[in-house]
Amino acid sequence: VEAQAAATIAIVNNDGAGEGFNDPTPAAPVGGNPGTTLGQQRLNAFQFAANIWGATLTSTQTVFILANFDPLSCTATSAVLGSAGARFIEQNFPGAPLPNTWYPEALANKLTNSDRVPGEPDIAARFNSNLGQPGCLDGSPFYLGLDNNAGTAVDLVTVLLHEFGHGLGFQNFTSGSSGAFFNGTPSVWDHFLQDNTS
Repeated sequence: VEAQAAATIAIVNNDGAGEGFNDPTPAAPVGGNPGTTLGQQRLNAFQFAANIWGATLTSTQTVFILANFDPLSCTATSAVLGSAGARFIEQNFPGAPLPNTWYPEALANKLTNSDRVPGEPDIAARFNSNLGQPGCLDGSPFYLGLDNNAGTAVDLVTVLLHEFGHGLGFQNFTSGSSGAFFNGTPSVWDHFLQDNTS
């Protein structure tokens, strides 16, 4: 089925005053990102990535991403860049394509043409506010441009596209070590996985 480019994905700023999306540190516009503060540029990059997904998907339900920047695990040579995933999952809702199968909220909303958890964002996203600083993947900060010219920096838009995909449904809730399903039930993504170790 071809997408009709009809999905709206909105970023919900979950940062406190002076941090993350609200960081007032002056920044020169870069790579098509017109923000003049670090916080504005971060938010612009998030919405840019959300708009790419929105132009690819079809849904009448707005997907809300609760997002913030926090110091995440890192060393001088490695770092957690960020993560995103479904805030809610459910199964056996009216019209669910597969019975006894977990669906992430954004996908369940699309399939039912309704907001299954009203008033709550569908996806949670956290990204590393310390990236590129001493002791946190030194010298490799997020590139906040929108033109895919990151050079030796970490392209934030690329990472966001990947992580938002998890929240939209490219995610399972199965134990990676034991293979046990969450509450004994597979996720919709599990139906498309094969364990080639056994």
